[in-house]
Amino acid sequence: MAKLVYVVLALCIVQGSFAFVRRDAPAPPAEENNFFKNLFEVGGKIQEAFVETQQSVLKSLGFQSNDEVVQTIQKNTNQYVEQLRTVQGTIEAEVKKHSDIFEPLVKDLNAKLAETTATLSQQNPEVVQKAKEYQEQVQANLQSLVSEAQKTVEKLKEDTRAPNEELQKALKQIYDSTFETLTKTVNELKPKN
Repeated sequence: MAKLVYVVLALCIVQGSFAFVRRDAPAPPAEENNFFKNLFEVGGKIQEAFVETQQSVLKSLGFQSNDEVVQTIQKNTNQYVEQLRTVQGTIEAEVKKHSDIFEPLVKDLNAKLAETTATLSQQNPEVVQKAKEYQEQVQANLQSLVSEAQKTVEKLKEDTRAPNEELQKALKQIYDSTFETLTKTVNELKPKN
């Protein structure tokens, strides 16, 4: 009988058929992707910059001419439009490569980018006459674009297919460019000593 137990034991070891139950501790919740986390942080900074820009325009009208304020806003807006066109080109190139994945995700963002660049490139003479209204028009366009970018980020976050690196860079550039443009405008509108 002892020989039979050794033979069965030896067969089990060779065939690896021991039933061994191992329970792992539950996995800790996955930390949110750093890409999305960073964009949400920049998004919060952008909202603060919108308020700060609005206040700067109002303050600067007390010590600068309307034309100077409009020129500052216009110069920074034109640079922003060029950055958006670069982003739009990157997104369009990625959509061509992976249209089945990215087309539905970025369709609305692409439309908003085209609309924003067109609107910001046009100069409405009546609005440009008044710095406050001009700044509000620019800000409304920027807020609308950031809002659409945020929706796209949410779609990418929910999609099980990972967004590619170029698309992530393009989305981050929208956020970074918006924040940079607002911050630069605020700094340029501060009183010069």
